[in-house]
Amino acid sequence: MAREEREWHPKFIEYMDFIIQHPNYKGLPITKKSDGSWSWFGTKKTQIGKARIAWCENKAKELGFPIEPGVYANVMREIHPTKWKVCQTCGHSMSIYYHYPSANFLKALKKEFGVEYTEVDHIADIWDDLLSRGFSNNKIASFLIKKGELDLNAKTSSKDEVIYELESVCRNKGKKILSPGAMSNFPDRFDGFHTYNRCCRASQDKGRSKENLKSYTKDRRAYEYWSDGNIHAANQFMGSPFFNNISADHIGPISLGFVHDPRYLQPMSGGDNSSKRDRLQLDDIEKIIETEKRTNVYPMSWYSKLIWEYIKKNYSTHKSLISGVYRDALKQNMSNFMYILWYILEHCNQDGEHFLEEALLKPNYDYFQYSYTFNELGEIVSINPRHFTDRNQYETERYKRIAFESVYDYNEKENRNIKANLIDNEQRMLNKLCQEISSGVPVEQCKKLLIELMEVIQKRIISTL
Repeated sequence: MAREEREWHPKFIEYMDFIIQHPNYKGLPITKKSDGSWSWFGTKKTQIGKARIAWCENKAKELGFPIEPGVYANVMREIHPTKWKVCQTCGHSMSIYYHYPSANFLKALKKEFGVEYTEVDHIADIWDDLLSRGFSNNKIASFLIKKGELDLNAKTSSKDEVIYELESVCRNKGKKILSPGAMSNFPDRFDGFHTYNRCCRASQDKGRSKENLKSYTKDRRAYEYWSDGNIHAANQFMGSPFFNNISADHIGPISLGFVHDPRYLQPMSGGDNSSKRDRLQLDDIEKIIETEKRTNVYPMSWYSKLIWEYIKKNYSTHKSLISGVYRDALKQNMSNFMYILWYILEHCNQDGEHFLEEALLKPNYDYFQYSYTFNELGEIVSINPRHFTDRNQYETERYKRIAFESVYDYNEKENRNIKANLIDNEQRMLNKLCQEISSGVPVEQCKKLLIELMEVIQKRIISTL
């Protein structure tokens, strides 16, 4: 019983309440302890454990699952409403499917691509990262298809199809390539999964997953998921044949607030891309301005627009300021913006998540409804509605989850060169915004306050240039 006494992460407690109250678990036995908390545990030999087993077997019959070894895991996985489980120890969410690399598969990835990943990197994120490093969809698909001995064609199979089939053979046929983010454990746990996830399985050390994950990859996800631009088209273009064996480079670094959009991507060798990172140079600015004129797609995310407009007006007569002063101004503004997102999530709880999703993320969901084709400049030449299947139906949920997690990851990094810096008046405005969000003020009104806050911050930064 020592496990029950361990301090649980607040996000896991929220997760428990969500699961217990969800209609998918109606009738699944659970009781409250004397202190009012839920008795999440119940071993199979106890009365409540036996009652849970009976409930699960009835649910299996409803779902058409035969009562055989593995049925409890199949049922609890099937009814799970999000397919992502929060870790009791660190609060991070991980997929309940087989989406995380085994130790041997990590070695194979390093040997094939020369890149190190960890056991808590999602296979879809690994795919995206390899694309950003210049490896083609065909190269990645061929490698995974060969490893999983899948009956698929690398040239015609999509990322979603390959991952779906690879996960299936690992879960159902014992392929030792991918593992689940949370192991099955029914009836011992109410939701059917171990309380601690893969991120904390070995040591149950709160910081383990954060230490393992590559810092720059995490930062890049934060920039991508909160920037303007057509994120789905950008990711699709990065995986197109236009970038076979070469990296896709953002003309304007997304780490400085520029958009994540196919029209602002260009080919660049891996070495040049790594050295560029978040630098801002004269030829970048001129390419950005030319691209905007040609495409009529605005290059900068809304929260950095004022600084960008200032740079556009002044860069030609102050070229010496581009790589240092102007770049640092954009970087400082980005750091401030990421802090504001974190503050809203921390101080407004679920109201904060709801506001940020409705105001900033949901407007991008429509991009995921389509598939795109491009010319060599990243211009979209055709758009077609996508057919959604089990392979991709949770795409926007994953987008939202990673967006929120990336905010926490960004703000938990301690050795950041440029840290958030809000003055007293700006912090008061942020506190007022949080009060409005928590009080149920309409999203559009709160969004106006957020925009106003970012404009005040930008004007202050501009005044120092």
